[in-house]
Amino acid sequence: MGDRTTASARRFETYVRWSAYTAATVPILSLVGGARAAAEAVAEHRAAFVVAVALAIVLVAGNILMCRWSVDVLVRRPRRVPVAVVVVWLLALAGLVTVTLALAAPVLGLTAAVAVGSAGSSLVLMLDARRTLYLNAVLVVVAVPLAAVADLNLLVTGVLLISLLLWTYWSSGWLLRVLRELQEAHEDRAALELANERLRISRDLHDVFGRTLATIAVKSELASELVRRGGSEQAADEIAAVRRLAQEAGSEVRRVVRGEVHVTWDDEVSGARSLLGSAGIRCTVVGDPVPEECAEGLAWVVREGVTNVLHHSVATQVTLATTTEDGQVLLTIANDGAGRAVDAVPDGPGAPRPDGGTGLRAMSERIGALGGHVATSRDGDWFLLEATIPLPERALA
Repeated sequence: MGDRTTASARRFETYVRWSAYTAATVPILSLVGGARAAAEAVAEHRAAFVVAVALAIVLVAGNILMCRWSVDVLVRRPRRVPVAVVVVWLLALAGLVTVTLALAAPVLGLTAAVAVGSAGSSLVLMLDARRTLYLNAVLVVVAVPLAAVADLNLLVTGVLLISLLLWTYWSSGWLLRVLRELQEAHEDRAALELANERLRISRDLHDVFGRTLATIAVKSELASELVRRGGSEQAADEIAAVRRLAQEAGSEVRRVVRGEVHVTWDDEVSGARSLLGSAGIRCTVVGDPVPEECAEGLAWVVREGVTNVLHHSVATQVTLATTTEDGQVLLTIANDGAGRAVDAVPDGPGAPRPDGGTGLRAMSERIGALGGHVATSRDGDWFLLEATIPLPERALA
């Protein structure tokens, strides 16, 4: 959809440009048409008519340059217009108006109005509605004194024609501006979606492989200890488990990239018990059943919380407690390693590191997306990680 919007904006920009360039030639067409209607007056003032034609050509060239500049400003690709070009353009406009009115042919008075209208219209593309209204009013005021030397009916027609040209140009510029804004909105949305996708992949890789690598580390250490103690068969089993985990990691990468990573509460609790047990840490699960609406979000918290316990503490026991009350579910992961951590950070094991670790940020983002929040605290030798998620209205009904 973004590509279609971009193409539409570019096509309409081309349409506006060439429509403006075409309309910029109106003074020549009006002058030629007026000359045919007032052939006698033109024949009597042939030299003045030739001058008018030359001035009209210069004016049209200036109109085209100013139209191009206006569209460039509108689409935010402005080019510099030499001051000399602007001066020549304005002098050609003034000269054409003067000569056509001096030819004493009322019909040529319409050419003067068209010249003024086309010149003003070449600038109106980049103006907003209020400035366009001011410009329209200024041109009407300038045209009033011409009533003394021009046919009144033709003058009124000319004023109306000026207004029509101005607002026709302005409407084209407004439509192009809207299309450009829509295009930019689609580009911003595409960039945001790309950034969100990168963030999702980064977060999922951290959460998925944090647990996988922690499991591999624990089982490798266990296998090494078993080898030292002579438990070759058990060590071989652990090494085989490590090999399976490494093989499964490839499949997990593909699932992460495709966005197919899903976790369940029962699987994560079972995995936490097994992993903590392998590390010699007792795991106790207590509390209320977890509602299905909150299960996946809290399962991610269990995964990250248990991984942090293994990385940042020397806990001997971990408690997973769930409570459902007051329309929300509270998960508390407590470990007793806060007072005995060898590599404890200032707030305790499993707490965010001073640089604001990726794990806690990812966990907070997941829970925040569900309307909940994550908090950490210490209670003596115990470190507490708490995640709260409000129950959906349908679950409360």
